[in-house]
Amino acid sequence: MNQVQSQAVVPFLLQGQQRSILLNVLAVIGGSLLLALLAQVSFMLPFTPVPITGQTFGVAVLALCWGRKRALASFALYLSEGAMGLPFFALGKAGLLVGPTFGYLMGMFIASGVVGHLADQGYAKTIKGAFACCLVGSLTTFTCGLIGLSFFVPAKALLVTGLLPFLPGDFIKNFAAASLSSSVSKKLKL
Repeated sequence: MNQVQSQAVVPFLLQGQQRSILLNVLAVIGGSLLLALLAQVSFMLPFTPVPITGQTFGVAVLALCWGRKRALASFALYLSEGAMGLPFFALGKAGLLVGPTFGYLMGMFIASGVVGHLADQGYAKTIKGAFACCLVGSLTTFTCGLIGLSFFVPAKALLVTGLLPFLPGDFIKNFAAASLSSSVSKKLKL
């Protein structure tokens, strides 16, 4: 059976490299560190326990450029690093406890796989396609996040505390990630 090659940026760059295993490991570690760095770009709103972070931008870039396998591995490593006590989560937090943001973390993990799969299939080559992929990722993240948050806030406050304040920034982050990944794809002639 002939396996189709990923059409995401990082897998394209790493194919056929002599030191492929080392480069793939470095790509995964780099992805987890990118997520940790972007999670620190965060601030709290007074009416919600969920911070606004650059983490979702990182998830979109990772999934679009790294592809499914490497994006999932990077996010799993990121979760492991935070769970082991490194201050990698938003606002410098560590430890993986079930709390108001746990659903968002699980949603971002799933979104990494879904959007990465779409990128592998070639749907993220154009800015429109990449943006549509990002929207699928956002839908996944927000769905899981709202389910998790529903255990901590009243149902009538769920959309105001877990979705609506995040939509404008999410739109901007998705557009930025789609622009970045599609321009790199275009330069590499993927």
